[in-house]
Amino acid sequence: MDKALLRPLVFDALRRTPQTHLHAIENEIRQRSSGYERGDALLVQEVVWELLGQGVLAPGKNSLNLHLPFVHVTEYGQRCLEEGVIVAHDPDGYVARLRAETREAIALDVLESARDALLAFHHGLFRVSLVLLSRAAFEILIELCRALEGDGDVASAHRHRDAVSPAGLAHSVRGAAAQRTLPRALADELEGRLSELETLARLAHTEAGGPRNLTADRESTLGRLLLFPAQCRFAYTLLEECRGTRREPSS
Repeated sequence: MDKALLRPLVFDALRRTPQTHLHAIENEIRQRSSGYERGDALLVQEVVWELLGQGVLAPGKNSLNLHLPFVHVTEYGQRCLEEGVIVAHDPDGYVARLRAETREAIALDVLESARDALLAFHHGLFRVSLVLLSRAAFEILIELCRALEGDGDVASAHRHRDAVSPAGLAHSVRGAAAQRTLPRALADELEGRLSELETLARLAHTEAGGPRNLTADRESTLGRLLLFPAQCRFAYTLLEECRGTRREPSS
């Protein structure tokens, strides 16, 4: 098995037993998974170590067992597990979700920036994470401008990137969208989602398009990461509509 398959099994084990032992987690996964092999124990340990670094787990089980290999789900980790936001601690799951929300239409540079943002978040580099996510939002706004304005040439793409602020890009999208007849659901979502993308892009870009200093903490960064898939779904649905390639989700 690989970590992408083992990670959700670790999450399930922690939901059932939030105060536990490293060997107990490994033993439960081994008993519940037919594809589990002896060498997978090391990968389980790696997943648990990652969750310790991310603050989902902490050492110790109770007052008598305060140290590793005993672990417990933190208050923050419990909230993640209960609210289903643990996907933000699963890089492969996060990438898969972005692809699913956009029906594989997401641009590679947007996908890579979002994935790198998640990895930075995992390492506690919250400011770096937001800068990368802001870059992804900026690229989406450029892509929307190109599609809505019917302007797909490379020179124009560079002009948008180098000379236009997030606010200017969002303004262009609003103006171009107003000239189109969009499906009701998409039109109703336009202002809210576009404002979210503009705000996200402005986190790391000044009105002149230059870099901006910013502060960040774990909670605010996690919130941005969790909102981003829905923002991508909106943006790429709008792109498909503008390009005449919109498809209904598969049943």
